[in-house]
This record gives sequence, C-alpha cells and structure tokens, in this order.
Amino acid sequence: MSRVKNQRWSTVLLFCLICLVSWQQTTAQTPLPSSKITPLSIGDKIPDALWNLPLQVVNHPQGKQTITLSEYKGKLIILDFWATWCGTCIAALPRLHQLEKEFKDDVIILPITDQKTSDITAFLKKNSVLSPLNLFSVTDDNTYKRHFPYTMLPHEIWIGKSGEMQAITHSSEVTRENITSVLKGNANSIAEKKDNLTYDRTLPLLLNNNGANEDFFLNRSIITSRIEGIPSFISQPKMNETNGTFRVSATNVSIMSIYSLAFKELRTMPRNRIKLEMNELSSILKNMYCYEWIAPISALENLPQKIQTDLNYFFGINGHIEKRNTKCYAIKIIGKTTRISGSPKDDLQDLSDWVYNVNKNIQQRSMVNDFEDQRIAIPKIPSIIEDIKAINKQLNPFGIAIMEEERILDFFVISKL
Repeated sequence: MSRVKNQRWSTVLLFCLICLVSWQQTTAQTPLPSSKITPLSIGDKIPDALWNLPLQVVNHPQGKQTITLSEYKGKLIILDFWATWCGTCIAALPRLHQLEKEFKDDVIILPITDQKTSDITAFLKKNSVLSPLNLFSVTDDNTYKRHFPYTMLPHEIWIGKSGEMQAITHSSEVTRENITSVLKGNANSIAEKKDNLTYDRTLPLLLNNNGANEDFFLNRSIITSRIEGIPSFISQPKMNETNGTFRVSATNVSIMSIYSLAFKELRTMPRNRIKLEMNELSSILKNMYCYEWIAPISALENLPQKIQTDLNYFFGINGHIEKRNTKCYAIKIIGKTTRISGSPKDDLQDLSDWVYNVNKNIQQRSMVNDFEDQRIAIPKIPSIIEDIKAINKQLNPFGIAIMEEERILDFFVISKL
C-alpha cells in the first residue's frame, strides 16, 4: 500500500514538473509587447529574456529547430540582420561565414531575419552564392529587431563576452582586424552605424524634420497656390554669404510675374507681344501662386532655365521667349519734334506713354518706339489705331509718323509642352 502511494505521489510530482517546465518555455517564447520594448544602446547589458528567448532557425548544423542566444555566452556574438532582398547582405554573408570559421573558438556570427522560415529555406537552397555554404540563420524574428532597431540593412550588433552590447556597425566593419580588436577589449575604434530611426519614407523628406532638420537641403524649389494672409511680392535673388546660398521668391502673384524672374524681357515686354497659344490657360493665368528656389550661389547662372523648367513642367506648358518675324508699326521722326521737360500740357501727351497704351491692347498690332529715351510730345489721340492715315495727320505736325514694317521681335509664347 505504501509503495502504491509513493508511486502516486511520484506521478503527481512528475506532472507538476512537466507543467512548470512547459510554463517556463511558454513564458520564454512569448515576446514582450512592442510598446514595452526599449531599444538597447551601446553599453547596455543584454536582458535575460533575450538570452533565453527561443529563436527559430534553418540549416542548423546539429539539426535544431530552435536555439537561444545563451548557447553562445562567453563568446563574441555578432548578430547579422539581413534579408533576401538586400544585395549587400547577401554579398557579405560568405565573407562573414569565413571569418566565423577563423574565430570559431571565440566568435559566433549569427544571421538573423524577420522573413519566414519557408522563404529563407528556399532562398538558401537556390541562391548560387549561398547554397554551397550551408549557412544557418535565425528566421521569423519579431523581437530582436525591436531591441536592436534599424532602418538599413545589413545591420550588425556586437555583443561582448561580458554580455553587453559593444558596437553597432555596417557589415563592412566586420573584419579580421576589428574582431581581433574587440576580443582584446577595444571596441571604441570601430565606426558606429547610426540609423535614423524616426525617418518615415512614406512622408516627404525634411517636412517636420523627417529624416533631418528641415533646413538640411542643398537645393529646394516649391510651388504653391495662393497663401491667405501674406502679401503679393516678387524678390530678386538674395545672397546668403553665411551658408553660400541664394534665394529667389514670389508670393501670391500671377504665373506671368513668376516667369518674369526667369525672363528679364518679360518685365517690359508689351502685352500684345505675349502670345497664349493654348485654350486651357484661363484658370492658370487667373490664379495666384507662390514660388521659391533656394540653391548654392554657384547655381545662380542657371536661374532662368530652372524657373522656366519648374513652371513649365508643373503647369504642363511651354513658356519661352521666341523671335518672330512680324508686321508692326514703327515710330519715325520726320521733322522737328516737341520735347517735354516736365509734365505735358493738357492737350499733349508723352509719345512713350501713348505707345505703351497702344501695346496694352492684345488685339493691336505691336508698335515699336526706337526713341523711348527721348521725351517727345504728341497730341492727345486715341490709343486704338483704326486709321493710320488719320493718326499720321495728327502726328506729322509734331515731327512724328507711324510706318508699317516687318521686324524680328521678341515674343513671350505659351504653348503646349
């Protein structure tokens, strides 16, 4: 009877031990919630939970399905984070494998990836570079990559014999010389890999300091629609000698005004020498826009081409200066003229002002005044020319005549891109 009781107690005790071991394994395999994981830094001790966490592996030399990091305690451990899509990773694996064989008594280089076991198994078999090596790798990792976060692969984590993280490097730093140096206790000489962990590639670069401080750019041009609450203004290039850049900008102005930053001729070009050869331009010309370009001073010589290209490609048009042989009116001096020193008399006007008003009418033939530098008085006559003989009859007593000519003139043309 006593023997039966002892057997029963032995069975109960064995059952309890099995349950306890099972519970411990389950606890070890359950990763911490990502919200509770704090990335480790150089100098940090590796937590016990990571040492004992079962890791899924493929191609293990002893046929194991899982391993733990604790199996390699006392060695220099290099975690080699990699992926099948990372060409640099794959190119480095044979070299790292060879280094591990050279330092087999002191070093373990452990490839680790978050990709599925089935995918890694198939890849290692078919890849011509890796298949002869029979490499083993950790797969399905969802915990280590949170403790040792990265944005770029390959990513190497060096864990010293004392169990603390000693370095974070690129695979190119895993060399015979650096391994020897770390084994001797000098990890400070290795170049650290510094990933920007806050960078979000789905968001615009530098916006809200994404990737780097927002003033990190070397060259930037922007176009926006009208911005409420800021003035209409055009600024010619302004130099910043401190950082060697210049800035040109226009705010809440028409597209023609922005084009004038690229084409000086457009600033004084008569309106009837602006040709809009597209039917879809009404909304573009009616709306207000903002433009800014900041670039190194060395790029200033390319300013006209840059602004023209930005506007053309953004709006899908081709704004350009073009020389055309055209019929026009030309001002001729045929006799003694009346010069103006101050304001013209009530019955007179400045010749240049009259020509300007004539050319404001886009339906009017272009008029060329070769005497703009002279203040010449003419009678007050309409700026719409319907009868050139009647106009000349009024102008001739003032020594001025209008003649029809053919000339090659500059036009600003907007056509299809």
